[in-house]
Amino acid sequence: MAFKNLKEILFDHSEYIKPKRFSYESNDRYCTWDFIEAKDSVSILLYHQEFKSFVFVRQFRIPLWYHQIHHESYQGKEIGYTVELCSGLVDKNLSLEQIAKEECVEEVGYCPKKLEKIKDFYTGFGSGVSKQSLYFATINENDKISDGGGIDGEQIEVIFVKIEEYEKFSQDIICNPLLDFSYLWFLKEKKDFYL
Repeated sequence: MAFKNLKEILFDHSEYIKPKRFSYESNDRYCTWDFIEAKDSVSILLYHQEFKSFVFVRQFRIPLWYHQIHHESYQGKEIGYTVELCSGLVDKNLSLEQIAKEECVEEVGYCPKKLEKIKDFYTGFGSGVSKQSLYFATINENDKISDGGGIDGEQIEVIFVKIEEYEKFSQDIICNPLLDFSYLWFLKEKKDFYL
C-alpha cells in the first residue's frame, strides 16, 4: 500500500462530519461543549468456514497516523495502519443489512448469505456520538464474487486469522476494542465453530 502527497489542507465542509458547539448551564456556571456529528456505521465479524479463520481488513487510517506522529515515538515503524472488522458508513438509503453486505463485497470480496445481528454500540461520547451496528456472518469460497480491496481510492488488504492464532495476532496490531469484543463474543456464542 502506498500513498503520495499526504498533506493537511484547509477544512471547509464535509459530507461525513459536522462540528457542533452547544452551550448550557451547570451548577450555576456557563459551559460549552464541542463535538462532531458523524454518520452511523455497520461492522461485520466474518468467519470463513473452509479456512477456519476470521476475515479482517487492514488499511491506512489518517486520523490514527496523525495521532501517532503527534503523540507517540515510532522511529521508522509503519504507522497509521489498522486491522479491523469489515465496516462501512450508513450513508445510503438502504437497510443496515444491505449496507453490511455491500461492505463485505467491496472490502473483502465475499457476499454473505445471512447476517446475524450481535448488538448496537454507541461510541465517542465526549467527541461525537455515533451508533455502530455489529453483525456476524459465515462465508465460504462459494460466496466469493470479487477480490475486494475497497472502492474510491481505498487500499484494503484482506487478512485471514485462524481462531487459535487470534490472541497472539492481536498482540502485534493496534488495539481495537471492537475486534477484541467480537472475538470474545464468538468464543462464547459460536463454540460449535471451533470445538
